[in-house]
Amino acid sequence: MQRQAGESSPMSPRERAVLAVVCDALHPSLPAEPGDDALLFATSASDLDVPGAAEAAIARLSHEQQSELRQFLLLIDNPVFGLIVAHTPRGIQRMSPEQRAAFLLHLSASRLPQLRSGFQALKRLASFLYYSVTDASGTSRVWPSIGYEPSARPAPGPSALTLRVTTLTEPTTLEADVCIVGSGAGGGVVAAMLAARGMRVLVLEAGTGDQTSDFTQRELESTQRLFLDSGLLSSRDLGVAILAGACLGGGTAVNWQTSLRTPGYIRDEWSESSGCEHFATGRFSRALDAVCARAGVSTDESIVNANNAPLRRGCDALGYSWTAIARNSRSCDPAQCGYCTFGCRVGGKQSTANTFLHDAQAHGDATIVAGCTVDRVATLNGRVTGVYARSRDAAGRPVQITVHASRVVAAAGGIQTPALLLRSRLTLPQIGRNLFLHPAVGVAGIHADAIRAWSGPPQTILSNQFATLDGNYGFRLEAAPVHPGLLAFGVPWPSAAHHRRLMQRCANASIAIALVRDSTAGHVRVRRDGSAVVDYAPGAAERKLIARGTVEAIRVQLAAGADEVHTQHTRGLFFRRTPATTQGDIDRFCERVMAEPVDRNRSVIFSAHQMGTCRMGTDPAAAVCDERGEVFGVKGLYVADASAFPSSSGVNPMISVMALARCVAEAVE
Repeated sequence: MQRQAGESSPMSPRERAVLAVVCDALHPSLPAEPGDDALLFATSASDLDVPGAAEAAIARLSHEQQSELRQFLLLIDNPVFGLIVAHTPRGIQRMSPEQRAAFLLHLSASRLPQLRSGFQALKRLASFLYYSVTDASGTSRVWPSIGYEPSARPAPGPSALTLRVTTLTEPTTLEADVCIVGSGAGGGVVAAMLAARGMRVLVLEAGTGDQTSDFTQRELESTQRLFLDSGLLSSRDLGVAILAGACLGGGTAVNWQTSLRTPGYIRDEWSESSGCEHFATGRFSRALDAVCARAGVSTDESIVNANNAPLRRGCDALGYSWTAIARNSRSCDPAQCGYCTFGCRVGGKQSTANTFLHDAQAHGDATIVAGCTVDRVATLNGRVTGVYARSRDAAGRPVQITVHASRVVAAAGGIQTPALLLRSRLTLPQIGRNLFLHPAVGVAGIHADAIRAWSGPPQTILSNQFATLDGNYGFRLEAAPVHPGLLAFGVPWPSAAHHRRLMQRCANASIAIALVRDSTAGHVRVRRDGSAVVDYAPGAAERKLIARGTVEAIRVQLAAGADEVHTQHTRGLFFRRTPATTQGDIDRFCERVMAEPVDRNRSVIFSAHQMGTCRMGTDPAAAVCDERGEVFGVKGLYVADASAFPSSSGVNPMISVMALARCVAEAVE
């Protein structure tokens, strides 16, 4: 499996030196011009120890990924390669600063996709770290220069909602009526329902057991502790950056609280395409009602902050429809809401840790084990008998955990659930196929007034204007509550100065995203070491919707009064308004954006939703589990997460997952 945080890096001295050179070439000390912040521009990546942080981050990758990145570092330091790419017979270490910048720019726009991928791997990592690494005091010298203020809320003590979480540090055998793999939207709901029925429930969570008093709300540390693959997960070619929660509560602990019911037309489509009629019946409607009630879903606390207001204002100006977003919140602190993407210290976010998992322990026999990775499901004669898992001892060495259970519920998410079934040697042909990601792209609008996109409720305004642009497919416009590291990750790098000047104004940036419902599927496989690998590339339909979504986000930002708009294209497309700007100027820029390639690292594409990889249906040749959630051919093995979706949901999937999980839990015998 994957290298764990804290293990030593295998980098050679030369590879380490090249990495440092690249980090400083991407983020060097620069001369400040009028209007520039002198401290920000004078600070290089090495001044912040970005190379050291990058090396530590690379050590968290799978051995295969590390090997590929190390080979790329050696390649760009090869004089012959330098001659071919930059017409100078030098490796990057021996180039002048100007030559290094030109060399990196060549790589970013290379005709060879492998070189674009290599550039993006280093650019994204170095940029994220430059704006998120902290010193011993937990702060960064560049944050005041960009107007960023981290959460100042002190860590609270244990509360009535604090869960009893177990860690195992020696070989252990456990007994349960049902073992649930994953503690997120699916696993939490199933745990509550089965515990209420009197079953002995065991929940295994691979991620940390962090709760309210543990959350630091610092971007780098939180990303590495709370997200899958330390926040470094992406498609194999890096064309899509994938964010998935990997902690107690899963995605519900770190998401943006957007709580949308499955649209009726999606439910009808799922029912027809899968043959599972319950999606379109009152049973699924009642499940939606029940989970929304328990999760406190309403618009009562959907305060429109400065980041969401431009989306509403722009839609009003253009005549586009919009609506307030219902959120799973109770007694949130609006001043802290933007930091809840790194765990809510208030307890207002109604994650599964604060709701369903709490119910499971308060009203039943439920044991929660954190830091426990399930390697495979155990079966005998077509029936599940438990799981084999791993934890770690005090020295970080793996220890074997054996679970005996007559029922196992896989709820590890759209990436890890199929990986688990593949490691378990299940042979159903659709396992890992039909991966949908809701590819999303962002547009930054630079406004005259401060926005502070990291402050206030994350998402409260949604536009469905283009949701059914092509039949049941289209995109939705939302706001994104980004912190500096993630923003720097997505900001284009046509030059170090361009990147620095845009980040200098990040406090005035409002981020609008277009979230695309995709129909072209990807694939999850497992490497030799058992870790998951994602193959996904937007098809022609998705590329068209991504481009159109970018254009509409541009129009909304400009209609809302933005002085500038910046896309996430590698070439750094931007439009600056002047007193002479006409509608024709805007239209011509939008036409240029529509013509610009967006896939395969020509633009940064994100995904926070992974679905469909163990889809529900009636035919074992076309699906992985039946309408009860039970895996074909394995009695007692169920799937209860977004991987069971027949196709992409088109909306943020948390509530759909919870409703599906409730239906699965009702069917568990």
